[in-house]
Parts: sequence; C-alpha cells; structure tokens
Amino acid sequence: MTVEDTRHPLAVKVTQVDRRSPMPAWAQVERDLRSVLDQGVEAGLQLPTEKDLAAMYGVSRITVRQALAALSDRGYVERRQGMGTFVADRPRLVQHDIGLMTPWRDRFRAAGEDAASVHLVDAAPEEEPYDLVRELTPAERSGTRLHLKRLHLVNGRPIGITDSWLAGRAAETMRGRELVEASVSKTLQQEAIAADQVEHLLEVRSVNAAETVLLDTGIDSQVFVDWSIGRSGGELVETSRTVWLGSRVRFHYSTDLDGLHRP
Repeated sequence: MTVEDTRHPLAVKVTQVDRRSPMPAWAQVERDLRSVLDQGVEAGLQLPTEKDLAAMYGVSRITVRQALAALSDRGYVERRQGMGTFVADRPRLVQHDIGLMTPWRDRFRAAGEDAASVHLVDAAPEEEPYDLVRELTPAERSGTRLHLKRLHLVNGRPIGITDSWLAGRAAETMRGRELVEASVSKTLQQEAIAADQVEHLLEVRSVNAAETVLLDTGIDSQVFVDWSIGRSGGELVETSRTVWLGSRVRFHYSTDLDGLHRP
C-alpha cells in the first residue's frame, strides 16, 4: 500500500513494509527513501521525524533509525544531533558515453575529475561466464584464458568493476605483466594487439555479494552490465564484463536526426 504525506514539503510517497519479504524491514524503508531522494530532492531539506516516518511505514522507530543510519553511511542524508535528518549534498552522477569510443578515464580527467582504476592482483581467478562463451564460435571457446580484474573509481568513489578474459596472443603477452594505468586496452596497444572490432551487450541486474563489497553499496543496488567481445583481424583478443553502479553512473548518447534524412 502506498501512503502520501502532503504535509511535508517532500510529499513523501512511501510503500509500507512487506512483512513477507526476506528483506529486513529497515532495508525496505532505506530502499524506499533512497528511491525518493534519487528523484532529485533539494539538498538541505529536512526529512520527517523518526516518529512520523515510523507511522508512515508502519514500523518501529528503531527500524527507522537503522534505515536512516544506512542512508547516512551511503551519503544520502546528514543526521544533526538535536536537529533532525537532512538531505545531503551528494556528488552528481558520473556520465558515461554509451559509445565507449574514448577511454572513460581520459574523458573524466579532461572534465577535471580524479579518475583511476586499480588492478586487483590478488583477486581469485574466475571462469569466463557462460553469457560470454555462448556468443563465441566453437573455435574461440577452446584455449586457455587469462583473467584480470580491475576496480574503477572517480574522486575516490568506486563506480564499476571490470573482469577481462584474454585469449591467444593477448593472454601470452599480458601474463605476469604490469598494466599501464591498470588498463588492459592501453597495455595491449603498446604491443599492437588492440582489438579493431568490439561487440557490446548491455543489461541491468542486481549486484551480487562480492560486488556489494567492492562497490561499497547496498544489497539491493542495481548495476548496468556491459558484456564485450573484442577481436583483431578476426582473432579473439578479449572478452570482458564491466558492471557500472546505477546509483553513481548514467549513460549518455546522442542521435544526429538530421543525418538520417540526408540524401
């Protein structure tokens, strides 16, 4: 059931807690409030009191307090002693070019952002996912793979994770080698093995347990998953999976409509 409190400036629409859900009540409240704040609420606005929020959601004040603590930890709200809870001034979303033609770190640095990747050298090797394997030819599926994992950050905040599985000459060249700026593509370019054709598949899903830790996010967070297959001269170079945290990244693309009508 949805309830609206028109007395508050936010006109908060809340979905009451589902007692049958395996998700704890506090997590449901936190998720619902976060969805409201994600719609662009002005920073500095005071939220309803714990007592009022408890009445809206049909839960105890302790449950509300847990939800607000989680929102505070994630930077959504500020809790001021003796004053209440206020909407925090959160960093804007990182904008990612859906064309993926320019390295994302280069674009963000050009915009004055601190963008970097970290090669997680101690990460346990992972098998190439079936989602990628099924897109390959029978010949490409054979042979060993070299798995590499990187964590992407902007201004110190994790925004994404990339897992790469290198094949053939790329795997042989990269084995035991230090990555240039923790980038597989930049390192391969130095060896003239860069892919000249890349296919992308994009989907949306919830984070898994390992991703919540690396991305420092909640268990119900959503990610954009970019599956890619790179080839050079028809030879398989790399398959990869990049997850971008939906609450910190948005995708951008533009369409030249005039060009569609030119003779």
